[in-house]
Amino acid sequence: MEDKLLELQKRIYNYHNSSELDYNLASSPRISFSRIGNLYEIVFYGEGYDDDDTMPSSEFDPDEYNYGFCALQDFLIENPDQIVSLIFTGPDAGANGTRNWNFNRIIKSDIKFVNLKAFKVALTDVGDHNQSVIGEYDDEDGMIAKLVLKMPKLEELELPSAPNNDFFKIPHLQISSLSIQAGYNHQNFIENLAESENLKALRSLDYTETYDQFGDLEDEEFTSFNNFKKLFSSSVFSYEHFHFKLRENRLTENQLEELQKIKKVQFLHIKTEAGKYIRI
Repeated sequence: MEDKLLELQKRIYNYHNSSELDYNLASSPRISFSRIGNLYEIVFYGEGYDDDDTMPSSEFDPDEYNYGFCALQDFLIENPDQIVSLIFTGPDAGANGTRNWNFNRIIKSDIKFVNLKAFKVALTDVGDHNQSVIGEYDDEDGMIAKLVLKMPKLEELELPSAPNNDFFKIPHLQISSLSIQAGYNHQNFIENLAESENLKALRSLDYTETYDQFGDLEDEEFTSFNNFKKLFSSSVFSYEHFHFKLRENRLTENQLEELQKIKKVQFLHIKTEAGKYIRI
């Protein structure tokens, strides 16, 4: 497996770098890996777009495609059983203020990651120029659920987009740690979670509400206080030492205290909002 990974590293380097285009620490796609027992953690650094998920990366023309990301997906499809952790990160880059992560290559395959326990995609930092999302601009179209279906032993999930209701229909998820940013559309994540029955192992939730970057979002584009009350009243918080981090800036102190009274979970509220450019 190490030889295969080293060969993949070499192919990614050779595709994206040449005598005319030198290696760039800030932007050149690359992978790193670590052996964990008999399995492997792979970390990808680069961008997450895929211009043609029907074309094998081996057929890409030079300098025209996002080879590193696509070649890694093709590699994972060929070697799914040996992966225990997948981490995707990269530069603050995108188009029209959005950094897309498109995993359709994996979704369209018939493989399962039978040993995968952690799947993480870089979250949006409040100082980023680009909003990170799974799938398209404001709709991940069930991509998250389709990915998770291929990961039956998944325990840690960290994503910059909220999944739609399909995620909560997957039976017997083993996820114990869940970190979700709402992205452009919270997709009723908190309400769906409150009504869910498939996350019995969940012990930790880190949730970031939608960023109001331009101060023009309507109230309905944020999770309502009543839906947070549903979550606190739900069986999701039945574990005595459940840890909930909520990152948002719309709930009042009285509302936060009311939530804590419903269920005595470890509740950390982090007041969060996106940065804004100063315009004159």
